[in-house]
Amino acid sequence: MLAASAAAIALQGVAANLAHAQLETRSNSPIDITADQAEVVQSKCEAVWRGAAEALQDQSRLRADTITVFSRHKAASAKPASQGPDTGQGDCGAADRIVADGHVYYVTPDREARGDHAVYSQSNDQIVMTGDVIVVQGQNVARGDKLIIDVGSHQARMVSDVTGMGKPGRVRGVYFPEKPAPADGASPKP
Repeated sequence: MLAASAAAIALQGVAANLAHAQLETRSNSPIDITADQAEVVQSKCEAVWRGAAEALQDQSRLRADTITVFSRHKAASAKPASQGPDTGQGDCGAADRIVADGHVYYVTPDREARGDHAVYSQSNDQIVMTGDVIVVQGQNVARGDKLIIDVGSHQARMVSDVTGMGKPGRVRGVYFPEKPAPADGASPKP
């Protein structure tokens, strides 16, 4: 019972630090994360959510087979001798990285991205998604080997290891022009 309580408290501490990371940068809402199971390795400041893991913040969603949250170590503080020896390992602080593996989906209200692996780094506010990446926005679709998203500026870059005209596997996009609305406000004819 005591071990289960200690594990729950450790899980809450690491999970609380996830709130310093963002799935949606314009939000101060909490991140709600669920999975079939969760494991916390406090000494590594790491929380692993396995089995249909899903993190939600406002209208942004990250889904994957596994989501791992890596938090920063806080500086170790000198403990009074009566509290036992100082191990040199401070408590865990803010989330530093979120890593998603297996069937990764990142969904916002206006676009969806899919890949095999994704890493969000708080230090540069970037998401890097790899492994047969597909991005869909409305009817528009782009494909490549790697997608790099600058979360703050909402700029994205798709890259591929394949180069040269006519070779399969290059970055590819299919974009549909936006149809202008008629000047009189009537619906366009089919």
